Amino acid sequence: LSICFSFFILKSVLRLGIPPKNPQIFDHFSHFPAGWLRFQNKCFLFKGKKNEIQGNWSFARSWCREQGGELAIIDSQYENGRIDFVASYLKDLEHAAWIGLSDLLAENQYAWSDGVSPVLYTNWDTNEPNNEHCVSLTHSMVSSGKWNDDACHKNHSFVCYMKKCQ
Repeated sequence: LSICFSFFILKSVLRLGIPPKNPQIFDHFSHFPAGWLRFQNKCFLFKGKKNEIQGNWSFARSWCREQGGELAIIDSQYENGRIDFVASYLKDLEHAAWIGLSDLLAENQYAWSDGVSPVLYTNWDTNEPNNEHCVSLTHSMVSSGKWNDDACHKNHSFVCYMKKCQ
């Protein structure tokens, strides 16, 4: 299923005439856990399609950890673009998806949920952050791939990641 999905995405990109920066958007999936997609040296899992699990930020973080991962840590514009690209093709995915950034430990001191990764990149939407505490990635026609600090209690889709896929 994952291989078919990757070819569908790549075929869709080529059909739309959008040349990918790297023709190998996805790596071969045979060694990765079911449902996980590999980008560069990380794997990502997208949850929250209609009739699928969604949750608040704490639930999403716990769920990702139970799968051996963490809420997504995004280190670059390239990585952010790839995540947003896949999310936009998952047509049933809710418009906001939790990622692992928050300022729950200290106001306006954003940190990744793994507690160790440095914040190397941000992609705040206009007028964000605005005094809420958990960060979601949007993928709408208006602000695709932008980040919003949102109320942590809201139920959203979410993106998990693993640093190394086995």
